[in-house]
Amino acid sequence: MSRIAGPSLASLLHRAVVMLGLIVRAFSLYLRVVLSNRGWWRGSEAASVASLHALAVRFVRAATRFKGALIKVGQVASLRLEILPSEVTDELAKLQDSVDPHPSEEIIQQIRAELGHSVDDLFETFSTAPLASASLGQVHRARTRDGREVAVKVLYPGIERSVSIDLAMTKLALWGFNFFVVADLMPVYYELRDSILGEMDYLREGKASEEIAANLAMDPELAARIRIPRIDWSLTRKRVLTMEYIEGVKINDSAAMAERGFDVDEHVRWVSRAFCHMLFRDGFFHCDPHPGNIMVDAEGRIGLIDFGMNQRIEPEVLAALRRNVLASFTRDSDLYARSLVEAGAIDACDVPIVKELAELSFDPAYYNLTPQEVANLDLGEYFERTRHQLKKIRSFRLPAGIVMWSRAISLLYALMVELAPGIRPLEVFGPYVMEFLRGEGKPDTASENGTQRVNRGVPDASKSV
Repeated sequence: MSRIAGPSLASLLHRAVVMLGLIVRAFSLYLRVVLSNRGWWRGSEAASVASLHALAVRFVRAATRFKGALIKVGQVASLRLEILPSEVTDELAKLQDSVDPHPSEEIIQQIRAELGHSVDDLFETFSTAPLASASLGQVHRARTRDGREVAVKVLYPGIERSVSIDLAMTKLALWGFNFFVVADLMPVYYELRDSILGEMDYLREGKASEEIAANLAMDPELAARIRIPRIDWSLTRKRVLTMEYIEGVKINDSAAMAERGFDVDEHVRWVSRAFCHMLFRDGFFHCDPHPGNIMVDAEGRIGLIDFGMNQRIEPEVLAALRRNVLASFTRDSDLYARSLVEAGAIDACDVPIVKELAELSFDPAYYNLTPQEVANLDLGEYFERTRHQLKKIRSFRLPAGIVMWSRAISLLYALMVELAPGIRPLEVFGPYVMEFLRGEGKPDTASENGTQRVNRGVPDASKSV
């Protein structure tokens, strides 16, 4: 059976025109902000924020309509709280939700084109109503001919053509903003591009899930509590991924969790430990730890799904990160600035500015707070001071992998904010961070009432190096 042609040339052209309009509008708004900061344009901050919010609304509307890479770009931008006003990030955060599903007829045709047989031949049952739909594909429940319950993930037909337009427009936008901002934005584009193209290769996703499962299995405690779906390689191709179906409830479904007697805080701790293992031990990690990708089965085991967004950090970048995390953990602004120079992220001329930025971040008023305590803070002044310092930096380059590493940590923290606001980050992150800093084996932890603690023998995080 022939493959579906995908979007027409006219629809692709319309897509490009809409995106170009958004880019031009974004340029004009940013230029207005720059001119206002220099005293060359009279305008209120409230009016600027309102204009940015209106642009965000237009972007979300376009992304929801077109799907593809636009949703991914918006999701990443929604996490940049230190750069964008909350009115904008709150609007972009809507793109974390599910999108409208694709017609089932086209999905079934895509399966046949990839696997060479009809759905009726391949499966005993196949539900045409999707379990979930996202920016690039959707998932359907099925039962194999030998009676196994599986989830079948299918790439939207012709989505590659749409994504090529999205990436071209994103590259144009970031290239244009390079003339106005300090940091070189092209590494951000290349990392986004590689991530999105990787998400459209389900063979790559299947291998990534197996590698992460093997890495987590190195910790027997995690292996007993974390469940990753097994891949059915006989029913998997580049555009179709068939995996074990995990029956369970979403970790953020408080009513269902309570009905089953599951302790949400305890499960959030184990999720956090699993992601800390990936981020700080392995350097290869799932980039998307939001509640939609985390469920709890009938036995209380945590199922992690959707490994399309995965990232590997190269050893030399990981080494630079180690020194930077050490500086953050010990609140050493000198080491923080030096580590960025060693990583090639900044030039020596910007060390004084970065030291001031670090001292702001290490202010005791903002240090090691629970998510609940953060919610009670007025962060407007903090983000304004942060943006002011960032504007002073004359050189900044993002090492490969850092965008997704930061995204994963941001989403993990957001998960704690939403589901377990009483947890202090260092209770969970501390043992893994200290192991990461030492470059040693398994972190020393002790469990008391479900709380992870750093044992004796590790450095005192309150002292400078």
